[in-house]
Amino acid sequence: MTIQTVYLSSLEPGRGNPRKAMDRKTIEGLAASIKTDGLLQNLVVSPLKGKSRHYQVVSGERRLRALMLLQERGELADDFVVPVEIRSDLSKHDTLRIATVENLQRQNLSPLEGATALTKLVHKGTTLNDVAAQTGLSATTIKRRLVAGDN
Repeated sequence: MTIQTVYLSSLEPGRGNPRKAMDRKTIEGLAASIKTDGLLQNLVVSPLKGKSRHYQVVSGERRLRALMLLQERGELADDFVVPVEIRSDLSKHDTLRIATVENLQRQNLSPLEGATALTKLVHKGTTLNDVAAQTGLSATTIKRRLVAGDN
């Protein structure tokens, strides 16, 4: 297992990802977050057989899609590099297991925890539009969550 950087153009979505549906709005929100704060978690990849220096994403396909969206919009350079953990010895079973565990282990904040955190950001002087840009949430969603947290 090695962590290094590879060109975004050398990455492909994994074939065994159990997550089949990816909402465009959440990808756009993730792209906004990456644009603001960078990639907070590296991708896990496996070398593609028959393609030198090309990799399939085992873990992090949503992050990959967000990066690709930023690149399509011209917000990332064509030679943008991505931090990845390269796993060369994965079987198809290992790839499926890792992707499944990552998706199942993810736990979102409760609505109250999310509202509390957003409230703290706003009360610290961050404007609603800045919070929206930083989190990838719409201003309307943030307002709705702030109101829900007051109840």
